[in-house]
Amino acid sequence: MLFVVGTHESAHFFAARLLGVKVLRFSIGFGKTLLRWRDKKGTEYVFALIPLGGYVKMLDEGEGPVAKKDLPFTYNRQPFYKKCLIVAAGPAMNIFCALVLYWLIFVIGFVAVKPIIGEVRPHSIAAEAGLKPNQHIVSIDHHPTTTWTTILLRVVAHAGNQDHLAIQVKEPNQSTSTTHLLDLSDWHLDGLSPDPLASLGITPYQPKIPLVIGAISKDSPAAASSLKIGDHLVAINGTPIKDWPQLITFIKSHPHANIQLTVKRQHQPIEITIKLGEQSNGFLFTSTSGYLGIGPTIKLPDNLLQNIQYGPWQAIAPAWQEIVNFTYLNFMLFGKLITGKVSLQSLGGPITIFETAGEALNYGLVPFLGFLAFLSISVGIINVLPIPGLDGGHLCIQFIEQLIGRPIPEKILLTLYRVGFALIFFVLLQALINDILRMLG
Repeated sequence: MLFVVGTHESAHFFAARLLGVKVLRFSIGFGKTLLRWRDKKGTEYVFALIPLGGYVKMLDEGEGPVAKKDLPFTYNRQPFYKKCLIVAAGPAMNIFCALVLYWLIFVIGFVAVKPIIGEVRPHSIAAEAGLKPNQHIVSIDHHPTTTWTTILLRVVAHAGNQDHLAIQVKEPNQSTSTTHLLDLSDWHLDGLSPDPLASLGITPYQPKIPLVIGAISKDSPAAASSLKIGDHLVAINGTPIKDWPQLITFIKSHPHANIQLTVKRQHQPIEITIKLGEQSNGFLFTSTSGYLGIGPTIKLPDNLLQNIQYGPWQAIAPAWQEIVNFTYLNFMLFGKLITGKVSLQSLGGPITIFETAGEALNYGLVPFLGFLAFLSISVGIINVLPIPGLDGGHLCIQFIEQLIGRPIPEKILLTLYRVGFALIFFVLLQALINDILRMLG
């Protein structure tokens, strides 16, 4: 979050400096000041406790008296184009940073699982449309789908529309494809925990993972015990273990607990007592969960995997396409929120953001870069919304003043900003409430 906010505000700051506007304060975060200093030009730099935003305060006659010698450096006296450039610099920098991050992801390369259907829930929307397990989804609404992420993007576009969704699939070991039309007239997403694929009755293919320890983390409770790679997991506290998700759920919900694992080693049952540790989830708004430090060995068949990697020049096009896709997604979701097609309960607040960032970082560099890129796009898009208090609101006010040829009266501006800040506060409060409700299950 610091990266996204920092690049956004830095763009405002440098644009103002380059265009001859005096900057009084550059702040990252809100609340209690943690760090403060001034440079030779008199700009105050502030780092505050809650890094969920920031601002650049420029010299302006509308905010107080200005010395005569400083009048040429005030923001309000700048020509229209300079004001627009300063305001637009923040969102533009967010989009540019996202482009660089996506470019880096495609240059590094990653392995993606092909979007193959694992299960179709009986009597679900997908089942009624004729979809079956092991089918490979190749397009949705005639848009190619190479990963589950692109599929989710196209599915979410139909949320609240009560229309039809066209899914083109290929059967295993066949080159021909068929198109299935899903009737979405009765399709509804869960407010707090929307899962578009599950709500349609589709479960992505996942190979059965054997209950065999394939990895033990260094300096973990498992490493301090007598567990060994190759041990077959049988039971935990006497309860048979059915699969890895069951084991992980139990471990996460019992930090610092003493557990008894039953394993088979060379066909002989062994009882091992282990004291679980704990690990933090998220960056700022942290929660803890139990930790053992074991994992399976997962090897997917080669025909299910696709390696996605481009050269430096070739990576620009797919990186830009990601910008287009997620910009479209953001605007589409905002529109659905305004029209009521998507519930306000689906909003994610600071807790969700920091926990998602922590999870992405745990999964590796590429997922974390992808999360930063998506967050950067979202912040850029939010800021161009025509709401007073956001960059888009500032631009709208400047356009209106340019059209009418005079400043908007101060009382009207004050009212507009109060309404804008009230709306922003309401959305943030709703998102925070949603976070708390998700934490409470």
